[in-house]
Amino acid sequence: MATHVEYDIDRLLYLHQISKRDRDRIRFLKQYMEPYKRDFVQYITQSLYRFQDLRDILTEEFVNEFKNLMEEWFERLFEARYDVAYLHYLMSLGEKFVDIGFSPHHITVLIDLIRNYFNTKIIELIRRAESEEEIERLRAALKSLNKVLDLNLDVIISHYVDVETKRLLSLGRYGKYILKVAMRFGLLLDTLILFGLILLSLFIIVLLISDIYHIYANHDIYHGIIASLGDLLILWTILELLNSQIKFMLGGEFAISSFVSVALAATIREALIASLEHGKPIEFKLALAVIILVLGAVFAVVKWFELKESRRKSFIKV
Repeated sequence: MATHVEYDIDRLLYLHQISKRDRDRIRFLKQYMEPYKRDFVQYITQSLYRFQDLRDILTEEFVNEFKNLMEEWFERLFEARYDVAYLHYLMSLGEKFVDIGFSPHHITVLIDLIRNYFNTKIIELIRRAESEEEIERLRAALKSLNKVLDLNLDVIISHYVDVETKRLLSLGRYGKYILKVAMRFGLLLDTLILFGLILLSLFIIVLLISDIYHIYANHDIYHGIIASLGDLLILWTILELLNSQIKFMLGGEFAISSFVSVALAATIREALIASLEHGKPIEFKLALAVIILVLGAVFAVVKWFELKESRRKSFIKV
C-alpha cells in the first residue's frame, strides 16, 4: 500500500509536470554543471551577505555549514532521483532553514539566485555548443531544471510554513494570546514614541518663538540669537529623530545616530547660552565642553558605521 508521502511526491511531480524524460535531461546536464559546483557554492554563499537581517548569524562556522548544505543539495539535484527520499530531504532542508533563522522571503530570493546562476551558465553552454542536437538537448534540459527548481521551492516553503504553524500552535491558547498582546503593546509603544516626538517638536517651536520674542522685548539681541539658533538646532535633530521613527515603524532600520545628535544639539545650545552668561562657573563651562567632545566622538563613530553599512548595501545592489 502506498504511503501518504508517496502519494505526495507523485502528486507534486504530476503538478509540476516532471516526467522521466525531465529526469534524464537533468542527468545529461550534470556533466556540464559539475565543473561549476565549487563556483556555484561560493556564489550562493556570498549571496547571503545581501540579507542585512542575517548578518548576525554569518559566522565562519555557519558559512562552512551552509557551503556543505549547498554542495549536498547540488549533488542531489543533478542525481535526478526525485522520489520519496528526495521529498524527505527537501522537507528536512525546510526545517534547517527554520532553525537557522531564514524566512520564506530569504528562501524565495535564494532559489531565484540559484535559478539565475544555472540559467546563465546553461545559456553560455548553448552559445558554445557545436551542433544543433546539443543545443536542443541543452534547451530542453534548461526547461526541465526550472521545473525541478519550482518543485524545490514549493516543497521547502510549504514545509517551512507547516513547521512554523506547528510551533505557533504549540504555544497553546494562552501562549498565542500573550504573543498577540505583546505585539500590540509594542505597536502602542512605537505610536506613543511617535506622538511624544511630535509633541516635543511643538514645545521646541514654542521655545523658539519665545526666544525670538525676547529679542524684541528685552533688546538682548546676542542672547536671543544664540538661544534661537540652539532651538533651531534641536528642532532639526528632533525632525531627524521623527523621520527615523517613521521609517522604523514602516519596517526600516532605526538610525541610532539620531538619538546622539539630539543630545549633542541640546548640549551645544546650553554651551552657547552659558558662553554669554558671565556668572556661570568655569567648571560648568569646561564640563559642557567635555560632554560636547565625548558626544561628538560617539556621533562620529556611530555615523561612520551607518555610512559604511549604507555603502555596503549600495555595493551589493549594484
